[in-house]
Amino acid sequence: MRLASVVALLTLSVAGAVSPVALPVPEIQNPVALTAVTHVNGQVRLAWTEKAANFQLHAAVLSKNGWEQQGGVLNEDPTFNALQLMSRTGPDGRWWLGWAEDAGIAHVDSWLMRVWDGQSWQVKVSAVRRNLSDAGRSRSFDVMKNGVPTLLWTDLAVPGAWAASVRPLRWDGKTWLPDAVLSDIKFAGFAPDVRVGPGGLRTVVFLEGNYASMNVVVMRETLPDRWERLRPPLNRTPGSFTTQPRLNLTPFGQTVVAWIEGGDEDPDRVFVSRWNGRAWQRLGGALSAGNEMAETLALALGHDGQPRAAWLADGKLRAAQWTGSHWEALTLPGTRNVTGVSLSEDGEFLAASVNGKLHLWNWP
Repeated sequence: MRLASVVALLTLSVAGAVSPVALPVPEIQNPVALTAVTHVNGQVRLAWTEKAANFQLHAAVLSKNGWEQQGGVLNEDPTFNALQLMSRTGPDGRWWLGWAEDAGIAHVDSWLMRVWDGQSWQVKVSAVRRNLSDAGRSRSFDVMKNGVPTLLWTDLAVPGAWAASVRPLRWDGKTWLPDAVLSDIKFAGFAPDVRVGPGGLRTVVFLEGNYASMNVVVMRETLPDRWERLRPPLNRTPGSFTTQPRLNLTPFGQTVVAWIEGGDEDPDRVFVSRWNGRAWQRLGGALSAGNEMAETLALALGHDGQPRAAWLADGKLRAAQWTGSHWEALTLPGTRNVTGVSLSEDGEFLAASVNGKLHLWNWP
């Protein structure tokens, strides 16, 4: 990576950059694919999928005695694949996991959510089961103030819609009910990410467009089930290709969004913007350097409220933090063939699979 490229394209500084501290990981015999790391009340929680006969989901917490497994294989059906792993922390501090599970054949898909009660993984809500093409397999969840999950879904069957649409699903105590569609049904809507704010209202980001060009759209609740758009779309270049939108909220409910965007002449790069209460504020330029192609993005907010991002670039792990004026790179060891990058919600821990081996770092 050339320093001139970093300065000119990224506003990304390596001066004074910090180095991560490698931590021990659970003993795992099989190649690891996905990770989800969480840090709550001083406890590090880690979930991952590993490739045995199929992709199996496991979870563990780091105690003074080392890693303690939380249950065995978490798959609902041990012969199915656990995919699209996601971790959330409920308002009571409980650990939630969400994941997709399929039989490895087309058009078979379930979305499951489980919560750890200190002894076992509990089923508080039923799975959402759909016969879906790959286009419909994007969703996100968070946990409401009452301890019940809220789910954002990509619906392929909205009457009159041009393509897929983004809508919330609401748990009524017995089943999942669809709420009003959020995306414009004249366009495709997918890849949602949702967070519940400190007041219990939701904010969501998703992609909307004709697939070749997609706008990064953010909507927030002003009252329960009443939504407004935070205009304009976030794309740095109107009509550009975008993917992987990620959203987080500060303790005061301020919205921060990261996404990957590419153009006809430019590679896919990471960008971040923050809502200041009246308009979107760009946080520097692109984070990814030179001709590197960014993918698989994770976003977190440090205790100071400043964003931290981690992503893959041509199979290598990259990470940076916003100082308030520029992006500062995290000095990482040389990595290749990386998958499943994740950040804890406070940005203090970074996990990934490197050549199939699970790695975990403390980000000081």
